[in-house]
Amino acid sequence: MTESIPCRDLFHLLNRLEAEAAGGPPVCLAVVRRSGVLAALVSLDGTPERAVSLAQRKAYTAMRMECPTRSFHERLLRESLSLADFCDSTFTSLEGGVPLFDHGGRCIGGLGISGRKPEEDGALAERLARILTEG
Repeated sequence: MTESIPCRDLFHLLNRLEAEAAGGPPVCLAVVRRSGVLAALVSLDGTPERAVSLAQRKAYTAMRMECPTRSFHERLLRESLSLADFCDSTFTSLEGGVPLFDHGGRCIGGLGISGRKPEEDGALAERLARILTEG
């Protein structure tokens, strides 16, 4: 990957979404660029409407914190912090967001999945992030 997320990589990811999400409830996938701007959003048929906002927030949080939202949640618990402590109303600590890094180790965006149990969202987000970064 380069400094930004190439469109061809996003198209590849979107084409793989249904196959990767098969066998479970439908999901919403959101990808944000380093600026926080939405780069891609797909909601599979039957995904609850609330999943759209949650997927975007998971992607954004993972990008801003440069760590999976699961790790961010664990930090909040470990350090007795709340989301309000970060002064960003878009943050969430729900599992299912992962940061996207280029080959030089720079965070270039975030990917969020919502629609399933948190641990399932997290596992699917990790798989899809690997597909995106491996090209």
